[in-house]
Amino acid sequence: MKRMRKACLSGMCILWLALQCLSMPAAAQQGNSAVASGCHSVDAAMALESQTQVVETAKAVVVYERNSGTMIYNWNADSRVYPASMVKLMTALVALDSADISQMVMITNGALNQVPIGALTMGLKAGEELTLEQLLYCMMVASSNDAAVVIAQYVGGSQEGFIAKMNEKARELGCMDTNFSNVHGLHSEQTYTTARDVCRILLAGLEDPRFRDMFTAKTYTIPATILSEERVIKSTNNMMLTSSRDHYDKRVTGGRTGATDAAGRCIAVTAEANGMELVCVLMGAEPTYSEDKQVVLRYGSFEEMAELLDYAFNGYTLHQLAAKGQILTQMEVVNGANHVAVQPESSVLTVLPVDMDVQTLRWEFESDTLTAPVEAGKTAGAVQVWHDGICLGQTQLITANSVNVETTLVMSQRPSEMADQGSWKILLIVVVVIISAAAVITIISAAPKIIRKIKIRRMRRRRRQNRRRTR
Repeated sequence: MKRMRKACLSGMCILWLALQCLSMPAAAQQGNSAVASGCHSVDAAMALESQTQVVETAKAVVVYERNSGTMIYNWNADSRVYPASMVKLMTALVALDSADISQMVMITNGALNQVPIGALTMGLKAGEELTLEQLLYCMMVASSNDAAVVIAQYVGGSQEGFIAKMNEKARELGCMDTNFSNVHGLHSEQTYTTARDVCRILLAGLEDPRFRDMFTAKTYTIPATILSEERVIKSTNNMMLTSSRDHYDKRVTGGRTGATDAAGRCIAVTAEANGMELVCVLMGAEPTYSEDKQVVLRYGSFEEMAELLDYAFNGYTLHQLAAKGQILTQMEVVNGANHVAVQPESSVLTVLPVDMDVQTLRWEFESDTLTAPVEAGKTAGAVQVWHDGICLGQTQLITANSVNVETTLVMSQRPSEMADQGSWKILLIVVVVIISAAAVITIISAAPKIIRKIKIRRMRRRRRQNRRRTR
Protein backbone atom coordinates (compact mmCIF):
# COMPACT_ATOMS: atom_id res chain seq x y z
CA MET A 1 0.00 0.00 0.00
CA LYS A 2 2.77 2.39 0.94
CA ARG A 3 4.52 1.82 -2.41
CA MET A 4 1.30 2.47 -4.29
CA ARG A 5 0.76 5.69 -2.36
CA LYS A 6 4.30 6.93 -3.17
CA ALA A 7 3.88 6.11 -6.86
CA CYS A 8 0.60 8.02 -7.01
CA LEU A 9 2.10 11.03 -5.26
CA SER A 10 5.13 11.07 -7.63
CA GLY A 11 2.87 10.87 -10.68
CA MET A 12 0.72 13.73 -9.40
CA CYS A 13 3.83 15.89 -8.79
CA ILE A 14 5.15 15.24 -12.31
CA LEU A 15 1.74 16.08 -13.81
CA TRP A 16 1.57 19.31 -11.78
CA LEU A 17 5.04 20.42 -12.94
CA ALA A 18 4.18 19.67 -16.56
CA LEU A 19 0.98 21.72 -16.29
CA GLN A 20 2.94 24.59 -14.71
CA CYS A 21 5.44 24.60 -17.60
CA LEU A 22 2.63 24.54 -20.16
CA SER A 23 0.76 27.37 -18.47
CA MET A 24 3.89 29.56 -18.10
CA PRO A 25 4.13 32.26 -20.79
CA ALA A 26 6.56 31.33 -23.54
CA ALA A 27 8.30 34.67 -23.10
CA ALA A 28 8.90 34.01 -19.41
CA GLN A 29 10.79 30.85 -20.23
CA GLN A 30 13.23 32.81 -22.39
CA GLY A 31 14.71 34.81 -19.52
CA ASN A 32 15.16 38.48 -20.39
CA SER A 33 12.53 38.72 -23.12
CA ALA A 34 12.87 42.50 -23.34
CA VAL A 35 16.23 41.78 -25.00
CA ALA A 36 15.78 38.32 -26.52
CA SER A 37 12.35 39.00 -28.06
CA GLY A 38 11.88 42.68 -27.52
CA CYS A 39 12.74 46.24 -28.41
CA HIS A 40 14.02 47.37 -25.02
CA SER A 41 17.74 48.02 -24.48
CA VAL A 42 20.27 49.01 -27.10
CA ASP A 43 21.14 45.30 -27.28
CA ALA A 44 17.55 44.33 -28.18
CA ALA A 45 17.29 41.72 -30.90
CA MET A 46 14.19 43.39 -32.35
CA ALA A 47 12.89 46.88 -32.95
CA LEU A 48 9.41 48.32 -33.22
CA GLU A 49 10.16 48.82 -36.91
CA SER A 50 13.09 47.32 -38.79
CA GLN A 51 11.60 45.82 -41.95
CA THR A 52 11.53 48.87 -44.18
CA GLN A 53 14.23 51.26 -45.34
CA VAL A 54 13.19 54.70 -44.17
CA VAL A 55 16.06 56.69 -45.73
CA GLU A 56 17.50 56.38 -49.19
CA THR A 57 21.30 56.10 -49.04
CA ALA A 58 22.48 55.41 -45.47
CA LYS A 59 24.15 52.03 -45.01
CA ALA A 60 23.18 51.62 -41.34
CA VAL A 61 20.74 53.36 -39.00
CA VAL A 62 19.65 53.24 -35.36
CA VAL A 63 16.83 55.27 -33.75
CA TYR A 64 16.73 54.73 -29.98
CA GLU A 65 14.51 56.37 -27.35
CA ARG A 66 16.56 56.96 -24.24
CA ASN A 67 13.88 57.57 -21.56
CA SER A 68 12.16 54.23 -22.15
CA GLY A 69 15.12 52.33 -23.58
CA THR A 70 13.14 51.52 -26.75
CA MET A 71 14.78 50.59 -30.03
CA ILE A 72 12.28 52.30 -32.32
CA TYR A 73 13.94 51.59 -35.64
CA ASN A 74 17.09 50.10 -37.05
CA TRP A 75 18.44 49.17 -40.44
CA ASN A 76 21.59 47.06 -40.84
CA ALA A 77 22.39 48.00 -37.25
CA ASP A 78 25.00 45.25 -36.87
CA SER A 79 26.70 45.53 -40.26
CA ARG A 80 30.32 46.67 -40.14
CA VAL A 81 30.92 50.14 -41.50
CA TYR A 82 33.73 52.69 -41.43
CA PRO A 83 33.17 55.23 -38.64
CA ALA A 84 35.02 58.35 -39.85
CA SER A 85 35.01 60.89 -36.99
CA MET A 86 32.57 58.81 -34.91
CA VAL A 87 35.89 57.46 -33.55
CA LYS A 88 36.26 60.72 -31.64
CA LEU A 89 33.34 59.72 -29.38
CA MET A 90 35.48 56.92 -27.99
CA THR A 91 38.59 59.12 -27.87
CA ALA A 92 36.70 61.57 -25.64
CA LEU A 93 35.21 58.80 -23.49
CA VAL A 94 38.60 57.21 -22.77
CA ALA A 95 40.27 60.57 -22.06
CA LEU A 96 37.54 61.54 -19.59
CA ASP A 97 37.88 58.16 -17.86
CA SER A 98 41.67 58.29 -17.68
CA ALA A 99 42.84 61.81 -16.86
CA ASP A 100 42.17 65.07 -15.05
CA ILE A 101 40.82 67.39 -17.75
CA SER A 102 41.93 70.50 -15.85
CA GLN A 103 45.62 69.64 -16.42
CA MET A 104 47.67 71.80 -18.81
CA VAL A 105 48.95 70.00 -21.91
CA MET A 106 52.01 71.17 -23.84
CA ILE A 107 51.64 70.88 -27.62
CA THR A 108 54.75 69.17 -29.06
CA ASN A 109 56.15 68.70 -32.54
CA GLY A 110 56.25 64.99 -31.85
CA ALA A 111 52.49 64.88 -31.53
CA LEU A 112 51.76 67.26 -34.42
CA ASN A 113 53.99 65.27 -36.77
CA GLN A 114 51.64 62.31 -36.37
CA VAL A 115 48.68 64.23 -37.79
CA PRO A 116 48.02 63.08 -41.39
CA ILE A 117 48.66 65.70 -44.05
CA GLY A 118 45.45 67.31 -45.26
CA ALA A 119 43.45 66.38 -42.14
CA LEU A 120 41.10 68.94 -40.61
CA THR A 121 42.95 70.72 -37.78
CA MET A 122 42.70 73.59 -35.32
CA GLY A 123 46.13 74.85 -36.30
CA LEU A 124 47.63 73.99 -32.91
CA LYS A 125 51.24 75.14 -32.55
CA ALA A 126 54.13 73.44 -30.85
CA GLY A 127 55.00 75.25 -27.63
CA GLU A 128 51.53 76.53 -26.71
CA GLU A 129 49.58 75.10 -23.80
CA LEU A 130 45.90 74.26 -23.49
CA THR A 131 44.01 72.35 -20.85
CA LEU A 132 42.93 68.81 -21.66
CA GLU A 133 39.34 70.04 -21.43
CA GLN A 134 39.98 72.72 -24.09
CA LEU A 135 41.57 70.14 -26.37
CA LEU A 136 38.56 67.85 -25.92
CA TYR A 137 36.23 70.68 -26.94
CA CYS A 138 38.38 71.34 -30.02
CA MET A 139 38.01 67.68 -30.99
CA MET A 140 34.33 67.20 -30.13
CA VAL A 141 32.96 70.53 -31.40
CA ALA A 142 35.21 71.36 -34.36
CA SER A 143 36.38 67.77 -35.11
CA SER A 144 40.01 68.82 -34.74
CA ASN A 145 42.30 65.93 -35.71
CA ASP A 146 45.43 67.57 -34.31
CA ALA A 147 43.67 67.91 -30.93
CA ALA A 148 42.79 64.18 -31.05
CA VAL A 149 46.43 63.19 -31.57
CA VAL A 150 47.68 65.51 -28.81
CA ILE A 151 45.07 64.11 -26.40
CA ALA A 152 46.10 60.53 -27.17
CA GLN A 153 49.80 61.31 -26.78
CA TYR A 154 49.24 63.01 -23.42
CA VAL A 155 46.78 60.53 -21.88
CA GLY A 156 48.14 57.27 -23.26
CA GLY A 157 51.84 58.10 -23.53
CA SER A 158 51.59 57.23 -27.22
CA GLN A 159 48.88 56.76 -29.82
CA GLU A 160 49.38 52.98 -29.59
CA GLY A 161 48.89 53.00 -25.82
CA PHE A 162 45.78 55.14 -26.10
CA ILE A 163 44.32 52.99 -28.91
CA ALA A 164 44.72 49.93 -26.69
CA LYS A 165 42.60 51.71 -24.07
CA MET A 166 39.98 52.49 -26.72
CA ASN A 167 39.65 48.87 -27.78
CA GLU A 168 39.54 47.74 -24.16
CA LYS A 169 36.70 50.19 -23.49
CA ALA A 170 34.87 48.96 -26.58
CA ARG A 171 34.91 45.38 -25.25
CA GLU A 172 33.74 46.64 -21.87
CA LEU A 173 30.72 48.31 -23.50
CA GLY A 174 29.85 45.20 -25.51
CA CYS A 175 31.02 46.61 -28.85
CA MET A 176 32.12 43.26 -30.28
CA ASP A 177 32.09 44.44 -33.93
CA THR A 178 34.26 47.50 -33.34
CA ASN A 179 38.01 47.94 -33.70
CA PHE A 180 40.12 51.10 -33.56
CA SER A 181 43.49 51.59 -35.19
CA ASN A 182 43.66 55.39 -34.82
CA VAL A 183 42.22 58.10 -32.59
CA HIS A 184 40.70 60.43 -35.19
CA GLY A 185 38.78 58.28 -37.69
CA LEU A 186 40.69 59.05 -40.89
CA HIS A 187 40.25 56.02 -43.11
CA SER A 188 41.89 52.74 -42.17
CA GLU A 189 40.80 49.21 -43.09
CA GLN A 190 41.46 48.21 -39.47
CA THR A 191 39.08 50.83 -38.07
CA TYR A 192 35.45 49.73 -38.24
CA THR A 193 32.27 49.67 -36.16
CA THR A 194 28.48 49.29 -36.42
CA ALA A 195 25.60 51.70 -35.95
CA ARG A 196 24.55 49.80 -32.82
CA ASP A 197 28.08 50.00 -31.36
CA VAL A 198 28.22 53.75 -32.03
CA CYS A 199 24.91 54.04 -30.16
CA ARG A 200 26.37 52.04 -27.25
CA ILE A 201 29.40 54.34 -27.09
CA LEU A 202 27.28 57.50 -27.29
CA LEU A 203 24.88 56.28 -24.58
CA ALA A 204 27.83 55.55 -22.29
CA GLY A 205 29.27 59.01 -22.94
CA LEU A 206 25.99 60.79 -22.25
CA GLU A 207 26.04 59.39 -18.70
CA ASP A 208 29.00 61.75 -18.04
CA PRO A 209 27.88 65.41 -17.74
CA ARG A 210 31.27 66.58 -19.07
CA PHE A 211 30.87 64.49 -22.22
CA ARG A 212 27.29 65.67 -22.60
CA ASP A 213 28.35 69.32 -22.39
CA MET A 214 30.91 68.79 -25.15
CA PHE A 215 28.48 66.83 -27.33
CA THR A 216 25.79 69.51 -27.08
CA ALA A 217 28.04 72.58 -27.45
CA LYS A 218 27.24 74.70 -30.51
CA THR A 219 30.29 76.94 -30.07
CA TYR A 220 33.28 77.13 -27.78
CA THR A 221 35.92 79.77 -27.08
CA ILE A 222 39.59 78.82 -26.79
CA PRO A 223 41.39 81.52 -24.80
CA ALA A 224 44.54 83.15 -26.20
CA THR A 225 47.87 81.39 -25.68
CA ILE A 226 51.42 82.65 -25.99
CA LEU A 227 51.33 81.71 -29.66
CA SER A 228 47.69 82.20 -30.68
CA GLU A 229 44.91 84.70 -30.23
CA GLU A 230 41.52 83.77 -28.82
CA ARG A 231 39.72 81.33 -31.09
CA VAL A 232 35.97 80.68 -31.36
CA ILE A 233 35.02 77.32 -32.80
CA LYS A 234 31.60 76.10 -33.90
CA SER A 235 30.03 72.69 -34.28
CA THR A 236 30.38 70.73 -37.50
CA ASN A 237 26.78 69.63 -37.00
CA ASN A 238 24.75 72.06 -39.11
CA MET A 239 21.52 70.75 -37.57
CA MET A 240 22.44 72.57 -34.33
CA LEU A 241 23.31 75.92 -35.91
CA THR A 242 20.62 78.53 -36.56
CA SER A 243 22.94 80.02 -39.18
CA SER A 244 22.45 76.89 -41.30
CA ARG A 245 19.13 77.67 -42.96
CA ASP A 246 18.97 74.42 -44.91
CA HIS A 247 19.76 72.05 -42.07
CA TYR A 248 18.95 73.67 -38.71
CA ASP A 249 16.51 71.58 -36.69
CA LYS A 250 15.33 72.88 -33.31
CA ARG A 251 14.71 69.30 -32.14
CA VAL A 252 18.43 68.47 -32.33
CA THR A 253 20.25 69.03 -29.02
CA GLY A 254 23.68 67.55 -29.75
CA GLY A 255 25.72 65.89 -32.43
CA ARG A 256 28.94 64.53 -33.90
CA THR A 257 29.63 64.30 -37.61
CA GLY A 258 32.16 62.46 -39.72
CA ALA A 259 33.01 62.04 -43.37
CA THR A 260 35.57 60.27 -45.52
CA ASP A 261 35.33 58.97 -49.07
CA ALA A 262 35.23 55.36 -47.79
CA ALA A 263 32.87 55.96 -44.86
CA GLY A 264 30.49 58.37 -46.58
CA ARG A 265 28.66 60.92 -44.49
CA CYS A 266 28.03 59.91 -40.87
CA ILE A 267 26.18 61.63 -38.05
CA ALA A 268 25.06 60.87 -34.51
CA VAL A 269 22.62 63.20 -32.74
CA THR A 270 20.43 63.59 -29.70
CA ALA A 271 17.00 65.14 -30.29
CA GLU A 272 14.01 65.94 -28.09
CA ALA A 273 10.28 66.41 -28.80
CA ASN A 274 6.93 65.12 -27.52
CA GLY A 275 8.50 63.86 -24.28
CA MET A 276 10.93 61.61 -26.15
CA GLU A 277 14.71 61.84 -26.16
CA LEU A 278 16.12 60.20 -29.25
CA VAL A 279 19.64 58.98 -29.84
CA CYS A 280 20.03 58.56 -33.61
CA VAL A 281 22.98 57.16 -35.53
CA LEU A 282 23.22 57.28 -39.31
CA MET A 283 26.24 55.84 -41.11
CA GLY A 284 27.37 55.97 -44.74
CA ALA A 285 24.96 58.42 -46.35
CA GLU A 286 25.90 59.49 -49.88
CA PRO A 287 26.35 63.19 -50.71
CA THR A 288 25.34 64.78 -53.99
CA TYR A 289 27.73 67.19 -55.76
CA SER A 290 27.51 69.75 -58.54
CA GLU A 291 28.68 68.68 -61.99
CA ASP A 292 32.14 70.09 -61.38
CA LYS A 293 32.30 68.31 -57.97
CA GLN A 294 33.09 71.61 -56.27
CA VAL A 295 29.78 72.24 -54.51
CA VAL A 296 27.90 69.90 -52.19
CA LEU A 297 24.27 70.02 -53.25
CA ARG A 298 23.08 67.49 -50.69
CA TYR A 299 25.13 66.25 -47.75
CA GLY A 300 23.02 63.15 -47.30
CA SER A 301 23.67 62.89 -43.56
CA PHE A 302 21.77 66.04 -42.50
CA GLU A 303 18.86 65.50 -44.86
CA GLU A 304 18.38 61.83 -44.06
CA MET A 305 18.73 62.46 -40.33
CA ALA A 306 15.89 64.99 -40.60
CA GLU A 307 13.79 62.32 -42.33
CA LEU A 308 14.52 59.90 -39.47
CA LEU A 309 13.50 62.46 -36.86
CA ASP A 310 10.24 63.17 -38.71
CA TYR A 311 9.59 59.44 -38.96
CA ALA A 312 10.12 58.86 -35.23
CA PHE A 313 8.52 61.98 -33.75
CA ASN A 314 5.49 61.97 -36.07
CA GLY A 315 4.88 58.24 -36.06
CA TYR A 316 5.53 57.24 -32.45
CA THR A 317 4.68 58.42 -28.96
CA LEU A 318 5.90 57.67 -25.44
CA HIS A 319 3.59 55.64 -23.17
CA GLN A 320 3.73 54.65 -19.53
CA LEU A 321 2.25 51.16 -19.44
CA ALA A 322 2.62 50.73 -15.68
CA ALA A 323 3.68 53.07 -12.89
CA LYS A 324 5.75 52.13 -9.87
CA GLY A 325 3.33 51.62 -6.97
CA GLN A 326 0.35 50.91 -9.24
CA ILE A 327 -1.66 47.79 -8.27
CA LEU A 328 -1.71 45.48 -11.30
CA THR A 329 -3.42 42.33 -10.04
CA GLN A 330 -3.91 40.01 -7.06
CA MET A 331 -2.34 36.63 -6.39
CA GLU A 332 -3.33 33.68 -4.22
CA VAL A 333 -1.30 32.88 -1.10
CA VAL A 334 -1.05 29.30 0.17
CA ASN A 335 -2.54 29.13 3.70
CA GLY A 336 -3.10 32.87 3.51
CA ALA A 337 -5.93 34.75 5.17
CA ASN A 338 -6.39 36.76 1.96
CA HIS A 339 -4.93 37.41 -1.48
CA VAL A 340 -1.92 39.67 -2.01
CA ALA A 341 -1.89 42.73 -4.30
CA VAL A 342 1.18 43.13 -6.53
CA GLN A 343 2.75 46.18 -8.12
CA PRO A 344 5.62 46.75 -10.58
CA GLU A 345 9.11 47.12 -9.12
CA SER A 346 9.72 49.97 -11.59
CA SER A 347 7.69 51.95 -14.08
CA VAL A 348 7.30 50.43 -17.53
CA LEU A 349 7.78 52.99 -20.31
CA THR A 350 7.71 52.23 -24.00
CA VAL A 351 7.24 53.86 -27.38
CA LEU A 352 4.19 52.90 -29.47
CA PRO A 353 2.89 53.86 -32.91
CA VAL A 354 0.62 56.89 -32.57
CA ASP A 355 -2.38 55.00 -34.02
CA MET A 356 -2.09 51.96 -31.73
CA ASP A 357 -4.87 51.03 -29.33
CA VAL A 358 -3.16 50.17 -26.03
CA GLN A 359 -6.09 47.86 -25.21
CA THR A 360 -4.73 45.42 -27.79
CA LEU A 361 -1.51 44.86 -25.83
CA ARG A 362 -1.08 41.47 -24.15
CA TRP A 363 -0.11 41.29 -20.48
CA GLU A 364 1.57 38.12 -19.25
CA PHE A 365 2.02 37.47 -15.53
CA GLU A 366 4.49 34.96 -14.15
CA SER A 367 3.71 34.41 -10.46
CA ASP A 368 5.88 32.81 -7.80
CA THR A 369 4.37 30.38 -5.29
CA LEU A 370 3.68 32.44 -2.18
CA THR A 371 3.07 30.81 1.22
CA ALA A 372 1.79 32.71 4.25
CA PRO A 373 3.03 34.66 6.05
CA VAL A 374 4.02 37.08 3.28
CA GLU A 375 5.60 40.48 3.89
CA ALA A 376 5.02 43.60 1.80
CA GLY A 377 7.86 44.30 -0.62
CA LYS A 378 8.58 40.66 -1.40
CA THR A 379 9.32 39.61 -5.01
CA ALA A 380 6.24 37.81 -6.33
CA GLY A 381 7.02 37.15 -9.99
CA ALA A 382 7.23 39.24 -13.16
CA VAL A 383 5.05 40.88 -15.77
CA GLN A 384 5.67 41.38 -19.48
CA VAL A 385 3.77 43.46 -22.03
CA TRP A 386 3.64 42.14 -25.61
CA HIS A 387 2.64 43.48 -29.01
CA ASP A 388 2.76 41.38 -32.19
CA GLY A 389 5.48 39.06 -30.89
CA ILE A 390 7.61 41.91 -29.50
CA CYS A 391 8.15 42.33 -25.77
CA LEU A 392 7.55 46.02 -25.11
CA GLY A 393 8.69 45.90 -21.51
CA GLN A 394 9.03 43.79 -18.39
CA THR A 395 9.56 44.26 -14.68
CA GLN A 396 9.53 42.32 -11.43
CA LEU A 397 6.34 42.21 -9.36
CA ILE A 398 6.46 43.25 -5.68
CA THR A 399 3.87 42.49 -3.00
CA ALA A 400 1.99 45.62 -1.92
CA ASN A 401 0.58 44.25 1.35
CA SER A 402 1.35 41.60 3.96
CA VAL A 403 -0.67 38.39 4.34
CA ASN A 404 -1.06 36.48 7.62
CA VAL A 405 -1.68 32.76 8.06
CA GLU A 406 -5.38 31.82 7.88
CA THR A 407 -6.84 31.57 11.44
CA THR A 408 -9.60 28.96 10.68
CA LEU A 409 -9.62 25.99 13.21
CA VAL A 410 -7.21 23.37 12.00
CA MET A 411 -8.04 19.69 12.65
CA SER A 412 -5.51 17.95 14.89
CA GLN A 413 -5.74 14.75 12.88
CA ARG A 414 -5.44 14.18 9.20
CA PRO A 415 -8.56 13.01 7.35
CA SER A 416 -6.88 9.71 6.52
CA GLU A 417 -6.11 9.10 10.20
CA MET A 418 -9.69 9.94 11.19
CA ALA A 419 -11.01 7.61 8.51
CA ASP A 420 -8.76 4.80 9.76
CA GLN A 421 -9.93 5.33 13.36
CA GLY A 422 -13.58 5.33 12.28
CA SER A 423 -13.10 2.00 10.53
CA TRP A 424 -11.62 0.44 13.66
CA LYS A 425 -14.53 1.70 15.77
CA ILE A 426 -17.06 0.17 13.39
CA LEU A 427 -15.18 -3.10 13.39
CA LEU A 428 -15.08 -3.14 17.19
CA ILE A 429 -18.84 -2.56 17.38
CA VAL A 430 -19.49 -5.38 14.93
CA VAL A 431 -17.31 -7.74 16.97
CA VAL A 432 -19.09 -6.79 20.21
CA VAL A 433 -22.49 -7.33 18.57
CA ILE A 434 -21.45 -10.73 17.25
CA ILE A 435 -20.09 -11.82 20.62
CA SER A 436 -23.20 -10.56 22.38
CA ALA A 437 -25.45 -12.37 19.90
CA ALA A 438 -23.46 -15.54 20.34
CA ALA A 439 -23.81 -15.25 24.10
CA VAL A 440 -27.57 -14.79 23.84
CA ILE A 441 -27.93 -17.74 21.52
CA THR A 442 -25.85 -19.87 23.83
CA ILE A 443 -27.99 -18.87 26.80
CA ILE A 444 -31.22 -19.55 24.92
CA SER A 445 -30.03 -22.96 23.72
CA ALA A 446 -29.00 -23.96 27.26
CA ALA A 447 -32.23 -22.79 28.97
CA PRO A 448 -34.31 -26.07 28.57
CA LYS A 449 -31.61 -28.16 30.21
CA ILE A 450 -31.34 -25.74 33.06
CA ILE A 451 -35.13 -25.76 33.55
CA ARG A 452 -35.21 -29.56 33.48
CA LYS A 453 -32.49 -29.78 36.10
CA ILE A 454 -34.41 -27.34 38.28
CA LYS A 455 -37.57 -29.45 37.96
CA ILE A 456 -35.73 -32.67 38.84
CA ARG A 457 -34.22 -31.01 41.91
CA ARG A 458 -37.66 -29.86 43.01
CA MET A 459 -39.14 -33.39 42.57
CA ARG A 460 -36.35 -34.97 44.63
CA ARG A 461 -36.82 -32.38 47.32
CA ARG A 462 -40.59 -33.20 47.55
CA ARG A 463 -39.89 -36.94 47.74
CA ARG A 464 -37.55 -36.42 50.63
CA GLN A 465 -40.12 -34.33 52.41
CA ASN A 466 -42.86 -36.96 51.88
CA ARG A 467 -40.67 -39.78 53.27
CA ARG A 468 -40.00 -37.79 56.40
CA ARG A 469 -43.71 -37.32 57.03
CA THR A 470 -44.60 -41.03 56.67
CA ARG A 471 -42.13 -41.97 59.32
